[in-house]
Amino acid sequence: MSDSNQPHSAPFLADYRDFWWNPDFLELMAQRLKLDRVRTVLDVGCGKGHWGQMLLRFLSKEATLAGVDREEKWVDEARVRAEKLQLGARFTSVRGDANALPFGESSFDLVTCQTLLMHVPDPESTLREMSRVLKPGGLLLVVEPSNLANAGVSSSFSINEPIADVVDRFRFNLTCHRGKMALGLGYSSIGDLLPGIFAKVGVKDIQVYLSDKASALFPPYEGTEQQTLIHQIKEWSDKDLFVGTKTETQRLFLAGGGAESEFERLWDIGLKENRALNSEVAKGAYYCGGAGIHYVVSARR
Repeated sequence: MSDSNQPHSAPFLADYRDFWWNPDFLELMAQRLKLDRVRTVLDVGCGKGHWGQMLLRFLSKEATLAGVDREEKWVDEARVRAEKLQLGARFTSVRGDANALPFGESSFDLVTCQTLLMHVPDPESTLREMSRVLKPGGLLLVVEPSNLANAGVSSSFSINEPIADVVDRFRFNLTCHRGKMALGLGYSSIGDLLPGIFAKVGVKDIQVYLSDKASALFPPYEGTEQQTLIHQIKEWSDKDLFVGTKTETQRLFLAGGGAESEFERLWDIGLKENRALNSEVAKGAYYCGGAGIHYVVSARR
């Protein structure tokens, strides 16, 4: 979610995404999925290019990557980012809709996306369109989270929270999940459902994996990864983001069946952990294993 005056997902397309993957895990996946055979890749809903451009490192030097996104700003920024990573000669980006891709049938060896399907009203339809531009025998590769599961991870702050607050925060997340779905904006834990949706699409050789990456924070918060994550969480806290902006989150909450009279109290509980995190980090007292469920689902056309 993002403010209506910003491109989609603007608060969440930042540098912390560079640390979502262990390189040796991606290398293993490249071996399992025989990505050395891939020459043409399409990254659907590419955003600033984090996922596709990272994946390109594990493909043949001859492989090329096309990114498509509905937001012109992200199309431009993905191109600039590719140049900075010295991938400009292998990367192109265009504006387009994930449900009406601007490419012909059977155009790519690999069609992929990361955290796209969680934002679409009909992921089955989007997967069918992605499959359309995939060559026969080509690989469909999708990464999506289970954000409800991720919301249940304990930290040094939440472990001592009142049980009622922990339960209320989870209920708040679940209600917003349901509201997002009711409004036709997607489902933020779509990863849990992906294997069944793949089966409905009719693709073959469906494989389901989990990323082995955790985003741990612990004193003394050394290294670029922890510092980048702390910076990102502080930015979200400073902007009072939880699920999305307050206005967006209230819309989701009410659409999910939440009571207007409850919103302010639950919103404050939702923000409390981010605020506490900043305070506890400043004291060198915050720690969390940072587990997260990110499914990696693949299939062949």
